[in-house]
Amino acid sequence: MRTKKAFYIMISNLSYQLVYTLIWLVLPWLFMTIYGSVMNGLILSIRQFLNFFNIVEAGIGLSSVTALLKPLASNDKATVNRILSSTKIFYIRAGYIFLSLITLLAFIYPFFIAHQVSFKVSFFLVLILGSSNFLDFFIIGKYRVLLTADQRFYVFTNIQIISLLINLISYVVLIKFGYNILLVNGIATLMFASRAFIIYAYVKKNYTYVSFKEKPDTSAFAQRKDVFIQQIAGVIVLNTPIILITIFLGLKEVSVFTTYNMVFSAIVLLVTSFSSAFLAGLGDLLVRGEKQRVIEVFTIYESIFYAFITWVFTTTFLLIIPFIGIYTKDVTDVNYVRPNLAILFIVVGVIMNIRAPAYTLINSAGHFKETRNGAIAESIINLVTSFIFISKFGTVGVLIGAFCSSIYRTADIIFYASRKILNSSLKPTIYKLGINLVLSIAAVLPVQWLITINPKNAYEWVIYAVTLSIWNLIVILGGNIIVDPKIYRNVFHRSKVVLSRRVVKTEEM
Repeated sequence: MRTKKAFYIMISNLSYQLVYTLIWLVLPWLFMTIYGSVMNGLILSIRQFLNFFNIVEAGIGLSSVTALLKPLASNDKATVNRILSSTKIFYIRAGYIFLSLITLLAFIYPFFIAHQVSFKVSFFLVLILGSSNFLDFFIIGKYRVLLTADQRFYVFTNIQIISLLINLISYVVLIKFGYNILLVNGIATLMFASRAFIIYAYVKKNYTYVSFKEKPDTSAFAQRKDVFIQQIAGVIVLNTPIILITIFLGLKEVSVFTTYNMVFSAIVLLVTSFSSAFLAGLGDLLVRGEKQRVIEVFTIYESIFYAFITWVFTTTFLLIIPFIGIYTKDVTDVNYVRPNLAILFIVVGVIMNIRAPAYTLINSAGHFKETRNGAIAESIINLVTSFIFISKFGTVGVLIGAFCSSIYRTADIIFYASRKILNSSLKPTIYKLGINLVLSIAAVLPVQWLITINPKNAYEWVIYAVTLSIWNLIVILGGNIIVDPKIYRNVFHRSKVVLSRRVVKTEEM
């Protein structure tokens, strides 16, 4: 059952990632080409500030998921309802704080960009874009927690996919009809808000025992403070670049940075598709005390994951600059083709993503207090080094800062998970990383020696992308299977069992 649910979560997350990628290919391009790089930078900058304000979530979600794992596993409905009642209260409190911060930002933010965009436009855009996040606190958050802990996050994801597609269609139609930027974002945001009612209806129908009016059980949130500290640190790391670029370099540079970041955000979502699929499953095994099964599942997960991100980032390395060139060819107000920026994004992306299996394990085990100091150190290193380097190297400087902090934190997380949770050596993890590095080089070198990747249009780029993706997959996956055939036989067997059960169920219907 855990394998089947993990499979469903992974498939729905991959589907969500594809839709999300489509949206963030289409919308920034439309904003850049129709409204200009400044307006595109404005919208993306505001979204980044709003993401920063999400720190008021204060670890509610992750603490709630961790607290719900045990009562859900033992079918203790009374405890589930007490925890969910606490979750609702915490989210509402956080929602009011978030609303206050949005209002404050709406009045202050326009002064930072007064010479680039009018006060009216920036003021109302903050309020409009912030209203979507506002719903997460007052309606959606508590339902997302329940579905995540019960390994049904794929339901939430599927609803998000539908809402995103409606949102995309609204944007495209309104922009094509030539409406102003405020009306476009206002109507599109309203359409996206419809997801709240769909999620509510699903939970109401499928969780008839759930009540958010029971006596709150705040003892289940004993680690909330530690989760909060870690999430603040994470938000600082993720949002420092655009905030610093907005203040010191301007909205055009924000547009450049976020164009590259768009690609790597899509990769992170792809990576998260795997991580979130295993989070509740590993947590379920840990609360049941099945230590040996945890080690077996984690070993498989880590092996597949490293092969996967090697394939993704190797392919990105070969295709990112040709993609940016084609994507921004009609934009002339700023230079977007910057190879040094692309390389640094890839390096930082790899370093930050190789920690994901270990970080998933830490979250599943609920070891938040034990790892919070590392998160604090990462945010401090990132903030200080980014601030120092941005003045000398511009946009590249914030990525140098991210490189410095991610090296430290990734090593810290991998070491902790191996030694403190699995009680095992670091050698298997280092070995897997080394093998995949060699396979990545083996895939890239023949391409660079034999092929000049210079597509003239999107169609030619897609041909290159498909061809190189297949080549990289053959080299990297094939190499991993040769090196560790036992792991991949196990994966094949599990996948076959899940798919065969799905076929039988479909036939019975």
